[in-house]
Amino acid sequence: MKMFDFEKTRCLFLDSISKVLESDPFIISILLSANNTAQIGETEKKTVWDQAFRDRCLNDSTNFSTPLFEKLLQLSLDCAVALLCSPTLPVILFTDTLDILPLVKCEEIFNNMVENRVSIWKQGLFFNLCKDILLRLCNDLLRRLSRSQNTVFCGRILLFLAKFFPFSERSGLNLAGEFNLDHFTILGAREETCASERSANSKHKDAKEVKESLTSDYNLNKKLWSLQEFFQKPNQCYKTNLWKTFCLHTNDVLSAFSTIKLDERRNRSNWDEANIDANEITTNSGNVKPYFAKYSASQNLLELQLGHSNFRRYILLQFLIMFQYLDSPVKFKLLVSKMHRFPVFRETHKLSIEQTTWISETIDKVYRLLIDTPPDGASFVQSIRHILKKYFVKISFIGVDLIKGENLWNNWKNDGCPEFQPNIALATDNEIRVSNANEGGETILVHQPRRIKPSLGDVIREASKTNDTMMDRSWNLCHENMAACRSKERDFLPSVKNYFEEAIKQLDPLVESQFKKVNEANFQWRALRLLARRRLHFFTLSINRKMTPIPDFLEAHIRKLAKDKEEVE
Repeated sequence: MKMFDFEKTRCLFLDSISKVLESDPFIISILLSANNTAQIGETEKKTVWDQAFRDRCLNDSTNFSTPLFEKLLQLSLDCAVALLCSPTLPVILFTDTLDILPLVKCEEIFNNMVENRVSIWKQGLFFNLCKDILLRLCNDLLRRLSRSQNTVFCGRILLFLAKFFPFSERSGLNLAGEFNLDHFTILGAREETCASERSANSKHKDAKEVKESLTSDYNLNKKLWSLQEFFQKPNQCYKTNLWKTFCLHTNDVLSAFSTIKLDERRNRSNWDEANIDANEITTNSGNVKPYFAKYSASQNLLELQLGHSNFRRYILLQFLIMFQYLDSPVKFKLLVSKMHRFPVFRETHKLSIEQTTWISETIDKVYRLLIDTPPDGASFVQSIRHILKKYFVKISFIGVDLIKGENLWNNWKNDGCPEFQPNIALATDNEIRVSNANEGGETILVHQPRRIKPSLGDVIREASKTNDTMMDRSWNLCHENMAACRSKERDFLPSVKNYFEEAIKQLDPLVESQFKKVNEANFQWRALRLLARRRLHFFTLSINRKMTPIPDFLEAHIRKLAKDKEEVE
């Protein structure tokens, strides 16, 4: 296509876009008519449409209007669905616009056109082609934003990515189980200015009381912020000396929370002097109370922080999350032993009974403090319990009913976050029992997925062909020979209980030896094969011991079976 043809077609498409934007509602037939007028190939048409939309977006950027841009973006989505333009065009327009807009406008557009349209971006037409562009767009926004000043917007972007990408997207998973160790809490030296201020405000206190108060505040402030190191590296708690330090600091901090009651107006005199009212503080989002993502470790601010409800909730929630981790089965707590030929995993981080009891009592204290923390302390605690407690809820996910709970979440993480298979069909009758190691050996019933049925082409291509018709039929009864061997129909072994039932009765001393089945050669041969397949005790015989006659060997195993049967009954 020549250059003048491209320019002529671009102007034609640009005019049609302007006409559609002026109409309300959209008259998409105008674009279809312009598309049919152009005498060029479909690939070239998409290229021209993409350029026309980007030119229109560039022209509108001088006098930017949010409603007009949203209409243009919606029109590009309609054109992408109608296959007039490239599926990536809406995201490209959005990226170009965000690069030239201030953050306030970016937040407004992100909410309307990206966050509220997750279902559209997850459609097959857009997802595969646009996921990398959307990820780059979100990362660029996060780099522009301040985590401390734009905390809410950053959180909304991360929530969008969590909704947009699949549950098992590898780029969003912490496969190595690493902790974020980049943050450091720096404690300043003891601040003597605090003593002079308090002595001026409370003249009835003598110098000794002021000094004791200063020392107490400094020690409490040091203990409070030193807990952040344990929250950052929870595996330290498995060391005896550090565990004692953690318990001591935790008890002191929780005691301080219990003693110091929440009162947002405790420093009203200082606020009145500065003519500041908490209800009149405004932000970019309107008349709302300020939200602080980070707090200072200064000793002078300790009293205000302890009386702040949000600060108290942050600390108490950190306790609950850490206690949940300490008592959870995580594979990164296991140490590989190299003393054996094959790798053996042994648990190195394990809580004692005393530690478990202390954690249980401390969790109750934390929940009581959260209930007493306004606003809506009781409902807040109910939500936290709902998230953290180990329970099982049946949900529907990508066509498969799953039993989701804290233990299964840990198991999924321990298995390396395997990808869910969307093509698995549900079994109607078959159910499997999944053991729960943390709930006292309880078991839960879950549906067992069926194997994916092979296509007819695979069956024909992999079929075995011989010169005999009956042999061909026998070899091709099942698509996979190994699967056929593992089927229940091919399991002809009897159960150990049924096969040895008569032999157990013959353990009676009144039964003569010549009539016992253990002396029959046929029974001996079958019994040894069955024990080798069904009983692990069969292989526990020491090599250094002398060989035992088969009847005596079988009789010893039968006595073990009888004993196990009595214990079960």
